[in-house]
Amino acid sequence: MTDGSFQQVSFVNGICTSKGGTHVNYILDQILERILETIKKKAKDIKLNTNQIKQNIWIFLNCKIENPSFNSQTKETLSTKISEFGSSFELSEKIYK
Repeated sequence: MTDGSFQQVSFVNGICTSKGGTHVNYILDQILERILETIKKKAKDIKLNTNQIKQNIWIFLNCKIENPSFNSQTKETLSTKISEFGSSFELSEKIYK
């Protein structure tokens, strides 16, 4: 059961990034925009934003990033810029459904 706050479990190259980082934001932004788009199509009178949706999502993420950078020696947060990931990823239609 969630307390209304965003929950995530994330890893980069096998390292647990307990506070997330740019890799989580990269994927989560794609998911949130798609969910918001779908809601607006089906219920035009509902006023939501991505932050409201985010409060009700759990995400589990395991990534391989070339030469990752972290915010500290504890490696809790990935700080590598998205443009420096070494690859890109776009969620498939199957995952959205």
